[in-house]
Formats: sequence, C-alpha cells, structure tokens
Amino acid sequence: MKFRRTGSGWGLGAFALSLSIFSPATGLRAQVATQQQGQAKPSVVPETPPKPQPASDAKVPLLDHPISLADFPGMTPRPELQDKLGHLVNFIQNTPVDGAPGTESTEVYLGRTTQALYIVFLCFDQHPEQIRTHLARRENILKDDYVTVNLDPFQDRQRGVEFQVNPSGVQADAAWTEANGADYSYDQVWDSEGRITRKGWMALMVIPFKSLRFPPRGGDWGVVFWRNLPRNSENDFWPRVSANVNGELSQEGTLHMDGLAGATGSHNVQLNPYALGQNEHSLQTVDPNNPYFSTRHLEGTAGGEAKAVIRDSIVLDGTVNPDFSDVESDQPQFTVDQRFPVYFPELRPFFLENASYFATPMTLLYTRNIIRPEFGGRITGKVGRTNLGILAVDDREPGQTVQPGDPLYNKKAQFYVGRVSQDLGTGKNKGSNVGLMYTDEEFGGGFNRVGGADFTWRMNSHWTALGQMVESATRQNRPDSAATVFPSGYNAGPASDLQVQRSGHSFSLFDEYQDVSRGFVTTSGFFQTSNIRSDHLHSTYQWFPKHKFYQSFGLETNQNIAYDHAGNRVYHYSTFDPFWLLPRDIVLAPIFGQNSDTVGPQNGYPLPANHNFTENFGGIVARGQPWSQMNFNLQALRSGNVNYNPVTGQAPFLLNQDSVQLLVSINPIKQLTDDNTYLLDRDHATHGGQLVYETQVFRTKLNYQFTRAWSARVIMEYDSTLANPALTSLQRTKQVQTQALVTWLPHPGTVLYIGWNNNLDNYDHQICTTIAGTQQCNQNYPILPRGKNYLNDGRQLFVKASYLIRF
Repeated sequence: MKFRRTGSGWGLGAFALSLSIFSPATGLRAQVATQQQGQAKPSVVPETPPKPQPASDAKVPLLDHPISLADFPGMTPRPELQDKLGHLVNFIQNTPVDGAPGTESTEVYLGRTTQALYIVFLCFDQHPEQIRTHLARRENILKDDYVTVNLDPFQDRQRGVEFQVNPSGVQADAAWTEANGADYSYDQVWDSEGRITRKGWMALMVIPFKSLRFPPRGGDWGVVFWRNLPRNSENDFWPRVSANVNGELSQEGTLHMDGLAGATGSHNVQLNPYALGQNEHSLQTVDPNNPYFSTRHLEGTAGGEAKAVIRDSIVLDGTVNPDFSDVESDQPQFTVDQRFPVYFPELRPFFLENASYFATPMTLLYTRNIIRPEFGGRITGKVGRTNLGILAVDDREPGQTVQPGDPLYNKKAQFYVGRVSQDLGTGKNKGSNVGLMYTDEEFGGGFNRVGGADFTWRMNSHWTALGQMVESATRQNRPDSAATVFPSGYNAGPASDLQVQRSGHSFSLFDEYQDVSRGFVTTSGFFQTSNIRSDHLHSTYQWFPKHKFYQSFGLETNQNIAYDHAGNRVYHYSTFDPFWLLPRDIVLAPIFGQNSDTVGPQNGYPLPANHNFTENFGGIVARGQPWSQMNFNLQALRSGNVNYNPVTGQAPFLLNQDSVQLLVSINPIKQLTDDNTYLLDRDHATHGGQLVYETQVFRTKLNYQFTRAWSARVIMEYDSTLANPALTSLQRTKQVQTQALVTWLPHPGTVLYIGWNNNLDNYDHQICTTIAGTQQCNQNYPILPRGKNYLNDGRQLFVKASYLIRF
C-alpha cells in the first residue's frame, strides 16, 4: 500500500531537512509515508504475505427517517433498524500485522435518506479507559483514536474524499489522491457525533449529498473504511487494504447506491459572503527607499464567493474581492541561508476545492504566487472519464509594488490556467491517465506561458510511472517600469520529469529524473532552479519480526545528484539510515550521510572556477506518542553547510552546522492543546571556528476548545538571527509576533473571528533621516536601520464574519 510520499522518509531530502515530522498528520498513516507495512520473518527475503482479498460490496438502503447514536443503545441498533441498515464487519489490519484481524472489533452500519448518507461506526474496545480523544479545533484529531470513510463516487480509483471523526465528535476531512495522499486543506459541510461507552466508542457521520460530487445517475461508489488505534500503532480496514499493493483506492470496495438519481444530490448553488472590519497600524515598505507608517481606523471591506454545481459533477466557482486575509499562520520553517526557495502550502479557501485537478508531476500551478486577487473564476469537475480544470484570476500585487507615476502602478496581472486529463484502464487496472496543462501570466506587456503533456501509468499492483514534458516562453514586462515580475529579455526552453515508483510489503522505491533548461521559467508554478539535470533515488527495505519491543525495522537510502547543462555539478546528497518502528507510534532513526554543493562563477560569486563543498553529517530522528497527552517530533543533526550570503565581494565558504527541529504537543486536559515548536540553525566557519550566524524560532500555540464550535487561541513566536557582519551579509534581526483569536465555526463557510495581531521588530525608532522640509528619506543615511530595542511595526484588531448559504 502506498501512502503519502514525503520524498525523504525519515532522512534528508534533496533540498532541505525532512520537515514531514512537523506535519499535523503524524498518525501512523502519515508516519509510514515511504514505509510499506506488513508481516514477515526476519530473513534476507521476507515471507510473502497473503494475497489481497477480493473487493467487498455493501448496499446502502433508503431510510424512512434520519438516524442518530441514540438509535444504538448498548452499541447495538434498535430491533426495528436491524434489517433496514447495511452492515459491515471483519476489519483487517494493514499495520502493524498486514492481513491479521483487527485487535478490536469494528462494525459499520449504513443508510441514506434523499438528503444525506448516514454512517455509524461501532468501535468496540476491551480497554475503553485507554481510548485517546480530546476536544480540539476541527482537523486536529490525528493523534487520537478516529475512524475514516474514503469515498470515491466516480470509481476512478485516483481521487476520493475522506471524512474522519474522533470519539469526541470532532471532524476532519481531506481530499485524497493516490499520488499525494490526504490534503487537509479541503473543507466540506457535514455533521458528526461521537460518544464513549463502557464497550468502546461510537461515531456518526451525516454527509449531505450537496457536499459531494458524483455521477448524475448515482449507481455504485468506491469506498474504504478504516479505524485508527494509536496506542497499538494499528490501522484496520474494510475491505482489506494490503500493504503489498500500491494504493488505497486501488483496493476499494463498492457501495451500491441504487436509486440515488432520485435523491437531492449535488445540484446546488452556494453563496458565501463575508465582511471584515479592522483597525490597523503598519509599516509600509512598498518603496524600500521611503518607508512610512500607515494607520487605518474602522476600515471595512466585503466580498464573497459563489458556487454552482452542474450535473452533479461540474463545479463553477466565482469570487469578488476574495477573503484572503491571514487567519491561519504558516508552520515555522528554516528560511535563512537557503540555496533554493522554500515551499509553503496553500491555506486560502478559494483555491482548495478540487485543487487535485491541476496537479501534475511538476508543480505548474502554485497558487501562493497569486497574492491579492480581486476577481476570479474556476471550473473543475469530471465528465465520464475526462477531468477538467480551468482557472482565471487577477492579481493586484504587482501593480502595488511600484510607486505612483510608474506606468504599471495599480495595474493587475492576469492568470489563466487550463488542465484536462483522460482516465485510462478498467476495474482494478484503473489509475492511469494522460493529460495536458497550460498556464499563462500576463502583466504590463510581458508574459510567462507554459504548456505540455503528462501521463500516469499504473503498470501493476506495485509499479507506477509518471512523466511530463513542458515548454515555456517568457517576455519581460515593459522596461520603463520598476516592476520585476518576469526575467529581463526573452526566455524560452523545455523541462521534463520522469518518475518511477515501486510500493510493496517490504521494499519500496522512488526515482525521479528532471531536466530543466536554462530558458525555462514558470511564474505560476513552483520550481527550485532552472538549468539543471537531477536525479533523486529513494528506497526502503523493511523486516517485520514478531517482537514485543518493536514492530518493524529497516534501512533507508537517499541519493540526490544534479548537474547543470554545462556539465558542472550542482549538488550531490547521500543519506543512509536504519530505522525502528515501535508501539505507540514511536519511530527511531539515526541518520548518516554525505552532502556536497558546488558553486562557481555561474552562480554570481567571485570564484575563478567551480568549488565543491563536502558536508558530512549525522544525527537522529525520533517521534511518537508515548502517552495519550503528549506527542513529539525531533530531528537533530550535526552537518556541514555553505555560506551562500558572504560579505559583498567575498566567496562562499564551508560551515559547520548544528540544527534542531523539535515539536512537542501536550494535551493536559481534554479541551486544551499546547503546541510548542523550536528551531535552531547554528553555523560556524570550519576555519577559525567563528560564529557566522545563528537562527532560532520559539513558537507556542495554545488552543482552548469551549465547544466544538467555540474556541480561543493564542500564538506567541520569537524569531532571531544573530549574524557576524565580518563573515556574512545577513542582518541581525529579532522579531516577536503575538496573535489572539476567538472563533465560532459551526461548519466551514460560516464563521466569526475576533482577532488581534501584533508584531515587534528590532528596527530603530527613527526609521530614516528625512530631507529637510519633505517626507522623503535621505539616501545618504541608513534606511530602516536595525537597533537593540523593538519597534511596533504592525498591529491589527479585526472582526470577520462569513455565512454560507446553500440552496
């Protein structure tokens, strides 16, 4: 079975330390992103596990009236319901013992009305006092006991929608793709209940058909049910989802939804208006040579989104002045002295639904490049075996980064994206497709246009191949403007990507070759660099002995190598690490390896020739949930690094690097979650031992959940960079951020926020020396000089409300 691939497993990725340990989805399912679970004897060739069982079927009867958990006293349906509900039993383990019956019994009852699908999980437990649950914000349940249904209404075995509930009734939902696993940025409207009993716990899911996309005639749907028992590191599935087969939906069962065409399905229209009122005081640096403070009192704005679903499966979205203000903050990452750009996930609602329709082997649409839209429209959906995605949206940001008087001042960029793919294969051979994609950004007479073809070929139950070939053309916007959206001149060139994946019970492999020409540019997508030929090979091998102290152990290797088109080596990263999976979701993995980075005059540094920097490293990755009230993720490394930010006129040089990434989450009481993050990156020169720079991040997030809808949250974060001005061009910076937020969120789309944000930076209180008689900064003196004290350069008090109307 193939779960979400992190690309680096327990070890190091090609371009950054493995940040997957800081993912909120740190249950076993995400934990084994590149590890394929099963049961075998500890020998050179593991014992072959049992063959996958045939997919199972279940009928979903039409009910006379809705049901609730009150209809299941003693965790048994009332007698009058016994013959009116679909009934599923015999859940089978995927982990830790592939193919074995679940250690605890699980039953599912199914039914539907003309309005919604009803699913009741009965999770029997011989030790109900050990059930893990807490009252949390929506989707923060993946360290608890929880149950999941993954629905694939189109039975394409590639895309699904997951609904999850913990014993407290807290929801999580996600868009599932076989290539990338669960995407929890997806949100939908549905209802849930949870209840702990003397025999275990129960969960109810009520999923309106208006919240689902499905074929007009109803018919059969694909489905997977599963239960997570974190104290046993156990996942139980119906039907059986074998660890020896690539994919989850590729092994799905069937729900018979006969007569669904007469139900009130996903023919619907949704309106989601919002209003925002705020007081704001902030430092404006649009013109870096003339910063100033802006104060706005009782400023208001409004906008909204509209959605229409045509023929149950085609979704039309429109937005006017979309609500893209930041309520959720990004998880901290290392961003100082990075050779390549850092990827941040999308959090904004307009871009999230059906985002997988724009996914290709290369990331040609990275919507965080679209910063401040005013108008936008999108069409996504499925007709037969054809998947369609069209996006048109503007962006006010480029025209607001230049001064009044600039010919492109207040002009907007335009983004146009089109994607179409065709599913191939039948039955269990589904999962292959071919597709086309085109992106276009236009601004100020310039453009960036990218187009090409891609494919996914599911060769058998273990092997999958993906590939893509694209070409770009880019022209600079008008040269009399200070805007720098596109590179200067005219650029054009191809890029290609080929991936091979092997998933199995004990052995998994991933290999990706990428060739990006010097002229290739994508301003709509995410690429780390051009002019590169790279190969990334990752493999794992696991053994599954019957041992009370650990559930499996294995070896992982990572090889990343890249050259530019002139034959100069860019980097070579090698990682080797053994790992052990223990009960209670605990992973231990010592890491060893050697990295090397090559830089030269082609990178803009004053070097006479290419210079290779060798960076040996070692460290440890550990994570787990030893107690129900606490979980942790730790990565500590001693390694080499390169100073990519030397003093002007100097060449890069080798550094000794100590880095720590630590996340500790504590639930002292059921309603309170305390997430603590610490990042450390300390670098010394290898010759002389002087400190070059040190960055630290301390972040605490406290969330108190009064009810499932009402919550209060406080975030406090301290970021600092200590820099040696004799050895690096980095500046000494300190920042303190504080956020407080009260939320009422009965369901996605309807929400009330009352929030306060405050930001302190170590700027001098005299941000510049002005020219006498003007408000202009004197360029002969420092502008925004750093000081020892703090300057409040941003504070905001806001109230935001939105309401979802569906008809």
